Amino acid sequence: MSECPVEQPADEASGPSGAPVGRALSAVPSAPGAAIADEAGRGWDAPFLALVDRVRADARLAARHGLLGRYDDPDDRGAGLFEAVAFQDTSELSDSGWLDRHEAICRLEARLAAMKAEATAGYETSLHGVSADLGHRHPAPGDRVAEPGERRWVAGDLRSTADELALVWQMHKGAAMARIHTSCELVHNFPATLRALEEGQLTERAAFTIVRELSVLDDPDALRAAETALLGWAGKHPLQKLKQEAQREAARRSPDARSKAHARAMDERSVRIFPNSDGTAELVHTHDALDAGAVMNSLTRAAAYQRRQGDSRSMDQLRADIALQRLLPRTDTRRGREPGEDAVVEVPDDSTAGADATVVIHATGAEVRALIDGENSTGGTAEHYGPIPQESLRKHLTRALARSLLGGAGRSRIGLRLSDEPPAGKPDRYTPDAATDRFVRLRDRTCQFPGCNQPAEFADVDHRVAFAEGGRTTTDNLHCLCRHHHRLKHEGGWVVTSDPDGTTIWVSPTGRRYRTPAPDRGGSDPPDPDPPR
Repeated sequence: MSECPVEQPADEASGPSGAPVGRALSAVPSAPGAAIADEAGRGWDAPFLALVDRVRADARLAARHGLLGRYDDPDDRGAGLFEAVAFQDTSELSDSGWLDRHEAICRLEARLAAMKAEATAGYETSLHGVSADLGHRHPAPGDRVAEPGERRWVAGDLRSTADELALVWQMHKGAAMARIHTSCELVHNFPATLRALEEGQLTERAAFTIVRELSVLDDPDALRAAETALLGWAGKHPLQKLKQEAQREAARRSPDARSKAHARAMDERSVRIFPNSDGTAELVHTHDALDAGAVMNSLTRAAAYQRRQGDSRSMDQLRADIALQRLLPRTDTRRGREPGEDAVVEVPDDSTAGADATVVIHATGAEVRALIDGENSTGGTAEHYGPIPQESLRKHLTRALARSLLGGAGRSRIGLRLSDEPPAGKPDRYTPDAATDRFVRLRDRTCQFPGCNQPAEFADVDHRVAFAEGGRTTTDNLHCLCRHHHRLKHEGGWVVTSDPDGTTIWVSPTGRRYRTPAPDRGGSDPPDPDPPR
């Protein structure tokens, strides 16, 4: 049994400044039903019998959840358990005692997760409005009610629950939308799972797994039956295999459940980049499993062929290099037989139409001059990655110059932007000239709404201070906003101001303030850990 030392007597337990901590920890009978009174309780008055029942209940809770579990009263939603954990004397805990404390904290986290889901659903309900994603600019009669996370019109204002909760949760909008949807499903359609989460019987991840895997069931009775069976299974087995069991439960009750789950996953397919800390990055594609397997087999066969031709690279290195060659836009050179001679016919690769394989390196003039002069310096910042070493800048810049000056095969995949040398532009014109537009997009890189990672290439160039209110068309007064956040700024009740250092302050309709750092001028900001969606 876990240990939880408490020095004070039972009637003197208190926290800092004398704050009471609830019932003091005391000795617990080694097994439920310890011999304190006989079976009929003869000779004992009612208060003492109630105490006996309480001790026996404490023993059962301690046997199941450790000694701190005795403070886990369902009626107070974990307040007593939190108090016991917060003021527990940990100076003499054994290994068992520390695990007991861990388990208590996990149960508190589960209760907080249930409260968070309820708060999310409550916030969604408070912003009841019609969908703003129906293809027309303003509300119209007959518009449907917005779904969880969806933009909506509320009292004439454009509101986005996903954007506002993403800022509170400090996560990206896409992840916030998924959490909002799952939380609302949990609260409204999975009451038994929510109750199990509130009681600390499930982790948040387990509860969300149940919601995600069983939400493919359209029949309410089948869903309730699957939920009941799955919660019963979860009470007897480790939760690590809960996902597979949930999938089996869904499949038992609906033959097309797996097909629906697969279709949902295919709708969520993506390509994402995850920067490493050593100058490399992982590019992750999500595809149909058979298609992904076919791609892997193709890469393996091509790599094996190269090895048979004497290539010394490993199979992993070859697969990576071949995949890169296939992914980057290129001109497909095919040799065809012409009358009297062999001819090389260049055929454009239609799969890369409109693609631009250029990666921009943001560097200051000082960093480039140091490179030319052979002095040590930082290497600037690469798009979608972050700071790069000077040697990487030298290698790619040399390669780009060689292709440009010597006519090497292919085109340069590197663009260099001097981040501290903005163009003069035409400040008195509303529309920025081409040089100013390009500088602002390359500087901002993404939409400048807090936390948004939509590429600036596809964003609107907006005046921080409106042109009609005296704002000038200069690089300092322009920033990039994706169309969604541009609309939110002008139609959603957000107030946007700038500090002298270039930091932008966004004030939400509820009065909360969020900051977007000043545009990068030195080429050394860290990368955004979540790629554009």
